[in-house]
Amino acid sequence: MKTEDHYSEGIRIATTIKDLDGPNVNPLCNTRLYTHGRRVERALVLLHGFTNCPQQMDALGRQFYERGWNVFIPRYPRHGYSDRLNTSIAELRAEHLVALANRSAEVGAALGERLTVAGLSLGAILAGLLAQTRSDVERAVLVAPMLGLKPVPGPALTALSKLAIRMPNFYVWWNSKLRDRIGPPYGYPRFSTHAYAALFQTGRRLVKAAKSRAPEARSIVVVTNAAEPRLDNKFTYRLIDSWRKHGASVETFEFPLSDRLPHDLIDPGNANQNNALVYPTITRLIERI
Repeated sequence: MKTEDHYSEGIRIATTIKDLDGPNVNPLCNTRLYTHGRRVERALVLLHGFTNCPQQMDALGRQFYERGWNVFIPRYPRHGYSDRLNTSIAELRAEHLVALANRSAEVGAALGERLTVAGLSLGAILAGLLAQTRSDVERAVLVAPMLGLKPVPGPALTALSKLAIRMPNFYVWWNSKLRDRIGPPYGYPRFSTHAYAALFQTGRRLVKAAKSRAPEARSIVVVTNAAEPRLDNKFTYRLIDSWRKHGASVETFEFPLSDRLPHDLIDPGNANQNNALVYPTITRLIERI
């Protein structure tokens, strides 16, 4: 396929994803496509976190666009609605997330000669799956992958997530004191137990695949945060070990406990954020090959 045809196909796929942003979607949460009107050397796909939306990644994406990259930031199914208390999120399934991630990688591979995918939390899981399964991903950057929780052992989490999808759905506030007053204003203040189960099912898919074979991506970097409030980094360390046992090149970086960072390391809309500290490191790790 000619370069211009490849680029056009990427734009076509991106447009089909953008067309899913209906009137019920917060305009801040629309899928973002930043291109220079042609295929360039490097393209970046940014994958946002659970119950957040593309606005979370926008400032970071614009930095790379200004450096000459083509950038795609897709919105996940059931995410980014203007009604932050919507019940549609309960319909989210692992298959929806994986399909969206793969279509986004197709866009990225068409936008640039060299594709990097990067994601936070749930987005990091999806970036890991793309690294595991797609040879057109040159570099994957996983930031704080949500693979396990501190109070819940791995086998128990697996059992709970399987049980949750079979039980009636209910909703849990991210912060029981602030409830719907929690920010950012474009993220959901609560999560659905069915959607949470889909998140962990996606994570199990990645962990299982990493145990069985080497990833397809040429290079992977995994970023952890020692100050994680709920996430248990030991699950991430095990993923790294699995990849390395298969001979994969996996770079690591951990923000120290003394930085006192929240789980969401990226979103400028997070009141506890420290982008001045985090962005230079994340930018360097995305950019380097």
